[in-house]
Amino acid sequence: MSQNPFLLADGIEADPAALTIDTLRERAWRVVEPRYLARLAGLADEFGAAKFKGLGSEDPSLVAEAAVGGRIATLLIEADRHLPGRIDYASGRIEPDDLAHPEVDDVLDDLGELVLKKGGQMLVVPAERMPTQTGIAAIYRF
Repeated sequence: MSQNPFLLADGIEADPAALTIDTLRERAWRVVEPRYLARLAGLADEFGAAKFKGLGSEDPSLVAEAAVGGRIATLLIEADRHLPGRIDYASGRIEPDDLAHPEVDDVLDDLGELVLKKGGQMLVVPAERMPTQTGIAAIYRF
């Protein structure tokens, strides 16, 4: 009945008011999880192909330079991974530092924000599904 293109064909066949929040969350995840895992697997494959062609990287320094230049189409960031430091937004150079310092942020978080601002997409990926050991994987636009 709905014309919403973002609705899934299968869903939760119950009155949400009759379910607890936890039950509703569990049922929703059962519907979404297969699509989510397929998307992550597809992006991991896409990253591998892009890296092979020189259109992807897992090196934070190279990724930061590409992000500043607006060259990242898709950025995967490992959940719960941190890289303390700062990004020089003119050069893309990463300046490592200590997160205990109040002016220091997480470089991975900053890269995610930068990619989104430049029109790319960013996904946070569980460690066991991350296609790299560095906590970051970028697929370049060009």
